[in-house]
Amino acid sequence: MELLGYACLIQRHALPAMPLPVNCVLSEAIPNRRALDKGGIRFEEFAPSYRPADTTFGHLRFALRYEGLNLQVLKLLFDRIGGDEIGSTLLAQPGSGAARRLGFLFEWLTGETLNIPEGHFGRRNYVAVLDEKLQFGFQPPSPIRNAKFRVLDNLPGTRAFCPLVRRTDYLQSMSRKGLAAQAARKLAGYDKQLLMRAASCLYLKETQSSFEVERERPSASRAQRFTNLLQGAEAGHALSMDRFVDLQNAVVEPRFQEASWRLTQNWLGDDFGYRKHVRFVPPRPEDVSSLMAGLIAMSERLRAAHRSLPAGPADAATWPMDPVVAAASISFGFVFIHPFLDGNGRLHRYLIHEQLSTCSFTPRGFILPVSAVILANLDSYQNALSAFSGPIMQRTSFSPTIPAARASGNDAVYYRYFDATDQASFLYSALERTIEKDLDEEISFLIGFDRAREALNNMADWPGQSRDLFINLVRKNDGRLSQTKRKARFPLLTAEEVARYENIVRRAFDLSIDNEDIVPCE
Repeated sequence: MELLGYACLIQRHALPAMPLPVNCVLSEAIPNRRALDKGGIRFEEFAPSYRPADTTFGHLRFALRYEGLNLQVLKLLFDRIGGDEIGSTLLAQPGSGAARRLGFLFEWLTGETLNIPEGHFGRRNYVAVLDEKLQFGFQPPSPIRNAKFRVLDNLPGTRAFCPLVRRTDYLQSMSRKGLAAQAARKLAGYDKQLLMRAASCLYLKETQSSFEVERERPSASRAQRFTNLLQGAEAGHALSMDRFVDLQNAVVEPRFQEASWRLTQNWLGDDFGYRKHVRFVPPRPEDVSSLMAGLIAMSERLRAAHRSLPAGPADAATWPMDPVVAAASISFGFVFIHPFLDGNGRLHRYLIHEQLSTCSFTPRGFILPVSAVILANLDSYQNALSAFSGPIMQRTSFSPTIPAARASGNDAVYYRYFDATDQASFLYSALERTIEKDLDEEISFLIGFDRAREALNNMADWPGQSRDLFINLVRKNDGRLSQTKRKARFPLLTAEEVARYENIVRRAFDLSIDNEDIVPCE
């Protein structure tokens, strides 16, 4: 099997790269190109007419044209071969857009300067560094021009942190679907007071769900602190280490509060005492500061571009970058870096909301209960996480049983330049369900609850919270109050009264009753 592009370069230069999302190979049996899956590994076959020159630059040019940017492979390659080969290629091919892109990327990734004479590329047309037909790029209000190489910098991040997302058929279709506008139209059809109550319920539900994902039952004060964070997410306060510390301190118990990024190697897995099962090892502590500085810079870069847009309803055509792709890159990047010893998962899910809110995807004053969808689809969520952690663990060595153990294989380059396509796909699927299904169900629930309250109030004097408890118990039990609950909670009601009140609840909810326990909110 003849490898092409990045696959060839990885093999030829023995690069310690993560597995490629797609491996390009040559095939004598096809007239053009085709995609296929072999044993769970994705390939794209190319006919002999696509064969590049069998040189480093030949395969790089092929990769840029058909695979897009793999910053991780490029960084490893440039560190291996140095700048002489890139510089000589640029000098020999001043008109090549691919060569100019590679020259820019060499300096951008390595921090080194190529010995290229001033004005070597004359007044040639600018070319974009990232091909937006293949990957999601960044389009700020004013293009970022690099005059030396005559390229437009449309990378979403910085040298310190820049995950990229491929334009798969699924993500292309979701990006065109207009979910943000769909959510805005849907909410515009409801009474404002009802929406305020719905938002209040959804903030509480998102808090509860986010903790349940971690299998935690927070105290009332911790839950309220997290709810307060969610309610303030749209303010878009600048991210910084101090802000992240404040966020971490707000979501964990006081004894687990931290004052800075972690200074020790953490790990995720199971501790059975006599043995420990490690599922994921984040980057080494000395790399956390630069990785988080890059994540913060990328987030601010995107937010600043969105702040420059005119106020009003979200318009996907004006977005500098797809906001769901951006939110996935930032939030999953955070949880992969795992900059604290505790609270990372909750802050990761909080960042989803902050990024979506500050990029005008989420309607103001509202929240989309993503964590509830995560909780209902934990396997899919875990798959999105393990798509990154699995390959990392195949090359990482770490023993938590050895004091002051130092991990190997978890180099910063893998966390700095990862492919976030699987994570963006998961987030889009969660938001699609939230907007197309869950929002209507949540608001319909409130409407039904109001109907039941009013009708029950007209029939009896209900002490304290017993009316709402009755409604919730009947709704949970498919329209019936169980005998056990009746004896324990409503012993004074006759069988006739119970039957009449049950019927009221069933009519209020139009028999559209699921088994989810939703606590009514005032």
